[in-house]
Formats: sequence, C-alpha cells, structure tokens
Amino acid sequence: MYEKEVQAISDEIFEIFKDLHQHPEPGYGEIRTADIIATYLKKCGLHVTTGIAITGVVGILDSGRTGKTLMIRADMDCLEMTELAEISYKSKKNGLMHACGHDAHVTMLLGAAKILSRHKEAFRGKIKFVFQPAEEGTPHDMCEKVRAAGYNGPGGAGFIVQEGILDDVNCCIVMHNQPSLPVGTIQVAKKNACASSDVYNITIVGKGGHGAMPQNAIDPTPAGAELIGALHMLPTREISAVETCVLSVGSVETPGSVWNAVPEKFCISGGFRTFNQDVRAHLAKRIKEIAEGICKINRCELIYNHEEGYMPCINNEEIARTIVEANKKTLGDSHCRLTEVPAMSSEDCGIYFTKVPGAFFWLGTRPDDMEEEDVKPLHNPYFHLDVKALSIGVNVHINNAIAILNKLDKE
Repeated sequence: MYEKEVQAISDEIFEIFKDLHQHPEPGYGEIRTADIIATYLKKCGLHVTTGIAITGVVGILDSGRTGKTLMIRADMDCLEMTELAEISYKSKKNGLMHACGHDAHVTMLLGAAKILSRHKEAFRGKIKFVFQPAEEGTPHDMCEKVRAAGYNGPGGAGFIVQEGILDDVNCCIVMHNQPSLPVGTIQVAKKNACASSDVYNITIVGKGGHGAMPQNAIDPTPAGAELIGALHMLPTREISAVETCVLSVGSVETPGSVWNAVPEKFCISGGFRTFNQDVRAHLAKRIKEIAEGICKINRCELIYNHEEGYMPCINNEEIARTIVEANKKTLGDSHCRLTEVPAMSSEDCGIYFTKVPGAFFWLGTRPDDMEEEDVKPLHNPYFHLDVKALSIGVNVHINNAIAILNKLDKE
C-alpha cells in the first residue's frame, strides 16, 4: 500500500545506511548514531527521548486516537572486527564494522517512522520506535560506565527494560537481517525463535612438575579430559530428547605449560543453549557439580565461573502469524515463511517477550547474484547485505505496525 512512498525515499535511506556503515560504534558508544537517529525522528514529528540506557533513543508516534502501544526495536551497535569486504562504503574505523547489519536495522526503522508519521489515520494508539544500544553485549572498556549507570545485566535489552520503556507497551516486535535467506523473504518462528546463551569457565588446579616425574605432581590434565567427556554426555543423559539443547566445549588450554611438564592448571571454556529455563538452570547446576566431583577424585581444586547470558527468545504465535499474513501482499505468499525450526543463535530481545507478547523474525538479505554456499554469515569480516533489503525492510515494518495495532484494537 505504501510501496511508492517507500520507493520515493529509497535514496535518502541508502545515504543514511552508508553513513552509519562507514562510522560504526560499539555498545554504549553509539553517540554519533544516536544523534543521527534523534535528529531524523524529530524532523518526522515524533516525540523523542535520548540518553535511554546511556545511548538509546526512543521516538513515540501518537496517532491521536486512543489505542494500544506497539514497540519496534532496532539495535545500533557494531562489532569489534576489521571489515574485509570490498565495498564502496567500507567502514572508516579500523577494528570496527557493522558485521551484523545493525546499521541496516536502524535505517529501515527510521524509514518506517517517516512513512508512518504521514499516515496516523491508518492505526489507533502509539508506536514506540526503540533504538537500543549494546545488543552484542557490553565492551570491556564500557563495563565500569554501565555499572555506574546502575545496570548489571547482559545486553542492552535488559537495560531498556530496567529504564521502564516497556511499562506501557502492549506488544513488541524485533526484526533482524539474515544473509542465508534470499532478499525479499521473511521467516518467523511460531514459538522458539532464538536460544539462551550461557558461558562457563572452568579452571582445574593441580600441582605442576616435571613430565618425567608425575608422581611428584598433581596432574590436572586427566581430570580435564574426563570432564570434557562428561560434559558432552550431560545433555544426552540428563536432558529429555524432546528438548532442544546444545552444550559446547569451545576452548581448552594449559596456560604457561610446555611439552615435558605436568601443567599447574587445565582450563576449559564453553557454553550451553536451550529454550527451556528449567533445562538452563539444570545445566548450570550440574556442570559445576560434575566438575567438583571429578576434581575431588583427581586431588585437584576447582575454580568455576558461570556467566548468565541472554534469555531464550520465545515468540507469541498469534503475533508471529500476524507478521506473516501482513506481508504476503507485499512480498508474496512464498516469501513469508512461518516455521517450527528455531535458531540456536541468541538475541538479547528475549527479555522483552517475558514482559509483553511479541515476536522476533528474520528478513532475508542475501544478494540475488549470490549462491547460498557463497554467503558470508553474520559476524564475518566479509559480511555485506543486498541494499535492496533496505526498502523491503521499511515496507515490512509499516505492514507489521498497522496490522498488529489494528489487531490489538479489536481485542
């Protein structure tokens, strides 16, 4: 319905996208990005609040008619990576790049805000456009500043919740680009959208010594090897086969040791992902218990640390179906997919859906001339998206906002 209007601003939003892409900013450091967002939203006539969760921006579009409030989130931060893709608008900041497409997320939501601000007659209630910092987590050099601001959780979404932004929200939707899907496609999970993400760090402390005289040492290596096997068995023996669960051992090292020595320490780091909070709690508890037992029988000491990450992202099925139906006319039936298949990757927006019903979904950004096997995934230094997706994303946001608010108005 609004495709021609979106097309009319396509050059404008592409310029915004290029600018953001060339000037990436890490979590809680999105100062320039936030200023661009706030300036644009104000020109569109929205009520704008800045400094939310340090660098976040919230723009409110009020239809002027009583109704519900829909929140749409775009994340703003980049990754600490050096861009290797040869594109004309390459990052100008060495060691920083938008390898996850958050620059596109910001651009698409700004475009949607502009068009929707012209069509308040199309919906009742309000739309909260939330531009969130630090979806990728808190950079190490920002931890002190974030803690001083009163937040001690993972990811910027929890900070947004703590700031009370969802207190008057009735529904929340989040879109993320996906280079494995063809441009012009959306994919929505009925229920399990993204998994939780927790990290464990285990240090098994023995007594170092000469490799020729192990009897005079306490070797942590056999304990570590036994523990790795036990960890890999844990999901298969203690978690129901009908639960989706992944446990990984990602890093193993004996710091400071050499080939002919018994090491002092054996370190293991890894993570686990699931959609079930009870499973998540069980794994956290049992990993430590198993490590304690193995250390004890091997005469070693244990140093254990569990870092609680993002919550599972659980979609509301009605909202998921509404998103699919809302975009069939624009994208075509075959390009709007409702799936039972979850993604095992993680997203901090899961905490939003514990407060209000909502849905996370994927927007395809794979270039038309690229085969699926040649796709550079998210978080890759060669990642880039088909810029045709920018206008498509604007249309999708508009379709979703109107359809969801009209649905909420009837309830």
